[in-house]
Amino acid sequence: MRSTNFGRDAFRRCLACAVTGVGILCGSFLSREPDAHAQAMLPAAVNPVGMTQVEFIDPVDGGRPLDYLLIYPAAPESTAKPYKIFLATNLQLYKDAPILGDGIKRPLIMFSHGAGGNASIYVWFGEYLASHGYLVAMAYHYRANTFDSSALYVRNRLWQRPRDISLDISHLLEDKIWGARINPDQIGVAGHSQGGFTSLWLGGAEINPDLFVQYQRIWKDNLMVPAYLREQMSIDAEPARNLRDARVKAAFAMAPGDIQGFGMDEAGLRKMSIPAYIIVGAGDTTTPPKDNAEFAAKFIPHAQLDVIPGPVNHEIFDNECDQLGKDNYPEACADAPGVDRAKLHEYIGKAALEFFDANLGVRRQPVN
Repeated sequence: MRSTNFGRDAFRRCLACAVTGVGILCGSFLSREPDAHAQAMLPAAVNPVGMTQVEFIDPVDGGRPLDYLLIYPAAPESTAKPYKIFLATNLQLYKDAPILGDGIKRPLIMFSHGAGGNASIYVWFGEYLASHGYLVAMAYHYRANTFDSSALYVRNRLWQRPRDISLDISHLLEDKIWGARINPDQIGVAGHSQGGFTSLWLGGAEINPDLFVQYQRIWKDNLMVPAYLREQMSIDAEPARNLRDARVKAAFAMAPGDIQGFGMDEAGLRKMSIPAYIIVGAGDTTTPPKDNAEFAAKFIPHAQLDVIPGPVNHEIFDNECDQLGKDNYPEACADAPGVDRAKLHEYIGKAALEFFDANLGVRRQPVN
C-alpha cells in the first residue's frame, strides 16, 4: 500500500435486502449496568460482535424516521448462531446479543454509507472495529438508502447526511442504555464514497456555497428527473454550511467523492482541523483518486493518503460476497485478478483501528 503524509454506487443501489429481521433496540437484551470502577483500558483480546437495529424519530425536521445499525462487543449465548447478512459471507455477528458486560466506556465510530447504499453493506468494517472494543453506529441516511432512495436527498439535500450523523450521535449519548457505555471524548467518523465525503464534511471541511449551488442547479434543471421531484429541489447553500460536529475527533474516509463536484475546494478543505485518513483503490473509476482522495489529502492540513495499488476498484470497501451476490452483481462482487478482498479488508480494518486508537487516545491492555 502507498501511504503519504501531507503534514498539514451499482452494488449499493441494487442491494435491496440486508438486515430484515434485526430487532428494534429495546432494554430487555441489555440488562447489565456498567460498573463505574471498570478498567479504563480496552482489552487486548478480540471479542464476539453483536448488532441491533435502532430506530428513532428526528424531533426537529418534520418527524423524519432515522435508523442506524449498532455494532458492539457482545457476549452471545453459547448456542447463538451468527446472523446471515444478505449477499454477504465471512461475517460473525449475533443479532441482539447482550453487550459485553465489562462496564467499559468505549470509543464510538459513526459510519456513513455511499449514495443509495445502506449500513449492512459495510458490516465487515463495523465487525472489525467492534471486535477490538469499539461501538460502531452505521447510519441509514433518510431517503438516500437502498430501501428508500430519492434524488431529492441523494442529489439535492446532501447536507442532510452530516446532520443525520450528528443526530445519531446525540441520540446515542442521551440513550439510557448506550450513553453510559460511550466515552464522549472518543468519537470518530468513517464513510465510503458519498459517505467518505460526509465524514470530511462533518470533520470540518467546508463547501464553497457558489459551487454547491451550481451542483444543485445541475439536478434542478435535469429534465430526466421527474418534475414533481425537481419542484421540491431547492437552490440554496445555506443549509450546507457550518456542519462541523465538534464531538468528532477523527475521520476515516474511504474512496470519498465527489469532492470537487459537490463544491469542496482547496479553501474549504484547508478548514478541516481534525486528523483524516483517506484511503482509495488505485483502480477506482467511480471516484477517481486524482480528483477526489488525492485532491482532498493535498489540502487537508492533517491528512494521510493511502492509495492501494493495482486494479483495486470502488466496491472493495463493500462486504465479501456470497455466491448469490457474485451471480447477481458480478460488477460489484467480482474483483480483478490478483485482488483479494478478504486480505484488503484486514488491511483496511487494521489501518482504521490504528488510526482511531492513535487519534482518539484509546489505551489498550498489553498483550500477554
